[in-house]
Amino acid sequence: MRLKITLEHDASIIVPWDYQYAIQQWIYQTISKADDTLATMLHDHGYGYEGKSFKLFSFGPWSCYPYDKIKDVGMRFRTSQSFLEISFVLPSVLSTFVSGLFQDQKHTFYFKGNITIPVVTSQIEILPEPIFSDGLATYKIITGARISVGEEGHEHAQYKGPDDENYDFLFIQNLVNKHRSSLLYKGEPTQEYIIGMQIFDPVKTQMFTVPKDGNLIKMKGYKFGFELNAPAEIHRTLYYAGAGEECSLGMGWVEIVQFER
Repeated sequence: MRLKITLEHDASIIVPWDYQYAIQQWIYQTISKADDTLATMLHDHGYGYEGKSFKLFSFGPWSCYPYDKIKDVGMRFRTSQSFLEISFVLPSVLSTFVSGLFQDQKHTFYFKGNITIPVVTSQIEILPEPIFSDGLATYKIITGARISVGEEGHEHAQYKGPDDENYDFLFIQNLVNKHRSSLLYKGEPTQEYIIGMQIFDPVKTQMFTVPKDGNLIKMKGYKFGFELNAPAEIHRTLYYAGAGEECSLGMGWVEIVQFER
């Protein structure tokens, strides 16, 4: 399920570049009002598969047109209305329930530097689901996707970019494990399907500042177009859960460019 949320606020607000953690917290808080157990599970654990944890939701850029870029500060919106898309890997029967949680909300976003932005959710739209099918589809990563792997001799996981010889394997492995962790996973129909991808130039980097264990840390993501050959169910998970890691912090948001019929 993807939601398009219309936010009303003062005109000329300035949204810091590192706004993603505030959006994530708002999503957790919204869900916790109706289901505190689900919100706590998402925040603390996520859905598990083979020792990995996946939150299975993502969100796109906070957008407003027109807007001004203020170097080292953020975006100055030039109207009193902006938009945010959020997606969840959920059974269809829960779509109306979850979308209702965001309806007519009054919320204040808090950012470092004592910046506060009050908003009201004036409209919630459940976006129509694409027709997913087995085979090829072309995507564009809108917010940088993060892939990392633990390596001997390194205390922390190491970032991997598309120039790494194992990047395709790591990207697909993350996606398949993410799918297998979801409530929609119904067995192993993909075991005989060879999943492959091709990355298109140009590849761009994007840095995120996110809170981890009480500290703000920098994460690098990569934005690029790519073609994925996969079963329909894998396409669906990619579209709703995002690409790579830390999708619940706004990384790895994807848009479909074309499905090959």
